[in-house]
Amino acid sequence: MAPYNRYMSEIDTDFFRTICLQHGEMRSYRKGEYLLHGEVFPYVGLVESGVFKYSCPGAEGKTHTIGFAFEGEFVGDYPNCLYQRKPEVQIQALTPCRVILCPAEKLMRHFELSLENQTHARIAAEQLFMQIYSRYMDLYRFTPEERYQQLLRQHREMVQRIPLKEIASFLRITPIHMSRIRKKLLQE
Repeated sequence: MAPYNRYMSEIDTDFFRTICLQHGEMRSYRKGEYLLHGEVFPYVGLVESGVFKYSCPGAEGKTHTIGFAFEGEFVGDYPNCLYQRKPEVQIQALTPCRVILCPAEKLMRHFELSLENQTHARIAAEQLFMQIYSRYMDLYRFTPEERYQQLLRQHREMVQRIPLKEIASFLRITPIHMSRIRKKLLQE
């Protein structure tokens, strides 16, 4: 089964995992607690357990779910964390979570040690861009129902762990529309 965050299969995760394990600190988050909420957050995290959601504020005070991070994946606002800029996203625990937080400055120091390490950084940025670009294109290529069916085919276990309202927000539809899609699919 493909990972939810496709960039993970295209980067040398051992490189980043090793840095997090060497320089990171384990932290726990309760369900609903924010890892990142408006302030500069100069850390990259390695999710040990649980599920985080990424969201951003939208029109009329609504918050929109834009992604998720699961066990074994990285979490953070890359590259804003590297350059200590104000984040573009909020990151909140959907379940109780444990994460190893590594200071971004440690990551930056490793990038500067060699051309090979700089290549790891470049590939990670390219893969994140490609993932975001693909998701953006999917908003135009596929209907919400097709995007939901794609999630079910590729990430059924993910869909079972995330509240329906978060999946609806991720698909950019209302929870009512989400319920109609699910009802239709169950009838077929």
